[in-house]
Amino acid sequence: MCPSHRLPEPCPSHDPPSAKAFWAFANTVWEQSDARKILLRWQDERGIDVMFVLFACWYPCRLNADQWRTLQGGAQDWNGRITRRVRALRRRIRRLDWPQGYQASLRLELAAERVEAAWLVKTGAARKPTDPSKPDRQRRMRRLFPDLPASEIDTLLQALT
Repeated sequence: MCPSHRLPEPCPSHDPPSAKAFWAFANTVWEQSDARKILLRWQDERGIDVMFVLFACWYPCRLNADQWRTLQGGAQDWNGRITRRVRALRRRIRRLDWPQGYQASLRLELAAERVEAAWLVKTGAARKPTDPSKPDRQRRMRRLFPDLPASEIDTLLQALT
């Protein structure tokens, strides 16, 4: 995820899952230093797609394993083909002492993340939830990211409460 974001106002809680509500959630999480540090470390050291992690933490419905694999595959595809390339460009531009270029690349990276976020919400909403009850975030995260240390997952989830 980009180092700095300002997102739209959050949606009222009675709205169905929407890209705007997810984006507001992502912004709230990103502003929390502990959560941001963990997410950046996962992104940079493990190649984890931060937007997908945030979606997994936010999505209010349960989905089956195949539905999650579809979402994760699509997110990883977009992230690998678009967002990571723009991020690499932004990091190179930062060393050039070209503030306008850096800001432009930052906006482009943010736009790529917003597209991914909107796709995740739209695609997730198109799937019929398997269970309307509130999902267990800890269980979900451990199943989706089995290689991540459980203690780090717990720390991230604690930062979300």
